[in-house]
Formats: sequence, C-alpha cells, structure tokens
Amino acid sequence: MTLVLGVLSMAAAALAGLADYTDTDGTARTRATLHATLMVVALVVYLVSLVLRAAGPADRALPVALSIVGFLVIAAAAYVGGEVAYVFGNMVNRHAWRGAGAKWLSLELPGDLPGGEIPEATPTKAKLGINTLVLVRQGEAIFALHEQCAHAGGPLSQGAIVDGCIECPWHGSRFLLANGHMRRGPALYDQPAYEVRRSEAGWEARRSQS
Repeated sequence: MTLVLGVLSMAAAALAGLADYTDTDGTARTRATLHATLMVVALVVYLVSLVLRAAGPADRALPVALSIVGFLVIAAAAYVGGEVAYVFGNMVNRHAWRGAGAKWLSLELPGDLPGGEIPEATPTKAKLGINTLVLVRQGEAIFALHEQCAHAGGPLSQGAIVDGCIECPWHGSRFLLANGHMRRGPALYDQPAYEVRRSEAGWEARRSQS
C-alpha cells in the first residue's frame, strides 16, 4: 500500500514539476530535463517492482532490489532538482529577504540626464546604495521599484510602461508602479517598491514601509 501511495504521489508531483519546467530556459532547462528524466526512470522502476509484488513471486529479492534502485535514482533526481531551485533560482523570489528600510539614502542617477531630472514616462535606472532601482515619472509622481525582476532577474529599466504597470522585457511579468504588486505572470511575487523625495543634493529614496 505504501508503494502504491508513493507512485501516486510521484504522478501528482510531476504535474507541479511540469508547470515549473515550462518556466525554465538555458542551462536551468537542461538540468530540469535531467531531473525529469531521472524521476521518470524511478517511476518506471517502482512500477515494475509494484507489478512483481502484486504477482506474488516466491522470491521477493528482485522487487526489493528494484525499490532500492528506485530510491537511489530519486535521490540523484532530488539533488539535480535542488540545483534548479537553489543554484539557478527557478521559481524563487529574488527579493524574499529584502526588508523595509527607514533610512533615506541618496539616489545616484545617470549622468546624462538633463539637469538631473527624471524623464517623463521613461524607465530610468538608478543606484540606491547596493541596490539598483527603476524610476518612472508620471507628472508630479515618481515611482520606484527594484530594478531586478522578482521572477527571473530581468532588467525592468529596459521594460515598457503599460496601464500603470512596468512590464519585464524578458518574460512579460507586470508590476504596478504605485506599489510593486504583481499584475501579470509568470512572476509569482510582488516587486519591492520605494519612496522617492527631493533633497538639497538631488534625490533620495527608501524602501516603502507598506
């Protein structure tokens, strides 16, 4: 019974894995393909073991040996799958550990901006300490989000402004300029938002408190 439940859970996990697989590319997809292949091999081995057990052979050595082989293959697949998540960052929120900041810091704008002014409706890349932001001016309002897309690290400063959102140029995720909330995938997470204000020296920003 335990083996049957294990086989069924593997089939269910494969559906979730397929959803993640469609969101990979490059080396990450190669590793994800290897992970999927190993899992299929393990599933086949377990199914053969299950059939042999159901047939009720006098000698259970072969079904048990197959189960051990299946376990070892799954262990290898788990290692490869871990690389996809933790090394390549597939389906990982790149801003999960970025907390709110109470301190205002000086914004470093590109040196070619006329008069140091942020252009209207044009994504502009800026530095805030160790972080990189994308700034967008709409009239008197200035919006700021973290420049690296939470989905796959795409450069939002190269994106487009669409319906009050900034659209990532890599995969088309959209985030509200006002608060960074995700409005269209494949991103699953919101984008860190920042407050911007004028200062005597130019511009300052800090992580939004909300």
